[in-house]
Amino acid sequence: MRTSVEQKLVITAMSSVSSLGKTEADMAASLSAVPKTGMVQDFGFHRLATPQPCFCLSDFDPEAILGKKGLRTKDRATKLLLATVETGFKDLFETTAEDARPGICIGSAFGSVQSIGDFLSDAIVNGAHNVNPMAFPNTVINAPTSNANIRYSSRMSSSTVATGFNAGIDALIYACTYIRAGHADSMIAGGLEEISYYWLAGCAKSGVLSASGTMMPFGVDRDGFLPGEGCAVFYIETEEHAAGRNAAIIAEIAGMCTCFDPKLDGCGACQAMTGACSSAGVEPAAIGFVSASANGSPTGDAVEAQAIARLFPNTPVAAYKAKTGECYGASATLSLACAISDMANSRISGTGAPYSTGGICNLVQETRHHVRPKFALINSFSCDGYCASLVLKNRK
Repeated sequence: MRTSVEQKLVITAMSSVSSLGKTEADMAASLSAVPKTGMVQDFGFHRLATPQPCFCLSDFDPEAILGKKGLRTKDRATKLLLATVETGFKDLFETTAEDARPGICIGSAFGSVQSIGDFLSDAIVNGAHNVNPMAFPNTVINAPTSNANIRYSSRMSSSTVATGFNAGIDALIYACTYIRAGHADSMIAGGLEEISYYWLAGCAKSGVLSASGTMMPFGVDRDGFLPGEGCAVFYIETEEHAAGRNAAIIAEIAGMCTCFDPKLDGCGACQAMTGACSSAGVEPAAIGFVSASANGSPTGDAVEAQAIARLFPNTPVAAYKAKTGECYGASATLSLACAISDMANSRISGTGAPYSTGGICNLVQETRHHVRPKFALINSFSCDGYCASLVLKNRK
């Protein structure tokens, strides 16, 4: 699928909460610092055998952002989304008439699998008749999005996209398609993922977590990823709508392309990247840097590195997951937020820790300053063959 370039879609506001911080200033500072990880082990009904290193939100205090009212029955995923929207878009909702407020579309691989697992665990441990019925709504994957619609009286649209690794970028594509179809002038879209016991247990069982406890996208010695969590949302609108309300434009979503690569041989990755460039009306040589989807997977990173080297042999490559961890459905949107931050600060952030890559692609390890790329390419490639790329145009 390729989107039309006839109608320009722009980003006029963004907000994110992750291990990089809770404000744009936090993110800008964290991207220039050494990556920091924490540890998780206890999850209510369950406890990991050993502490797991991850990029977690150790100081996340939703009450400080949202207040206490209405949070008692909300789970972590919902609080994470509400805090992100509250931080970046509270004034927008309060100053916009209810019938003109933007719809909300959020991508998430799991929603709150912690709520699902805990609800079942509670029934097993304490009996089905003793579970808290107020906990059941949290088990529905669209609960975070719906709670955001309720809190901010957004009636235009309430959508949840659950397509695994690519959920966040799919939510952005859905929102752009929704606007271009004439259903709305603007949408709030993004990605959300929480760290949970059940996700970690599944990852450990499948052997995708880094045994060495390191995050080395494209590294020669990579052995898997470290999990992360976070949420990033964006206000997307037509350029005409933005001009009508005198909104400052941060960036333009210039082009997008999605495809499926059944053979996992890199052809799909190449098709997504070239298709996104074609959709934006630019040649691959115009891309100032590539935001890679690499997460330390031995196979996945190799496929992406070869595809990037084929199309962008000399283009700088940013690997933001080195500082956010693998956040599944939120990863692509967090990478988009990082790319926007770098563009605003005239730099391309490095991985923060040097390691051998074999030189297949031009990975940025030490932050490059005083650069101002006009276009950036955001990748989101999954282990099941789904490939998506987005071209971002700097409008500042």
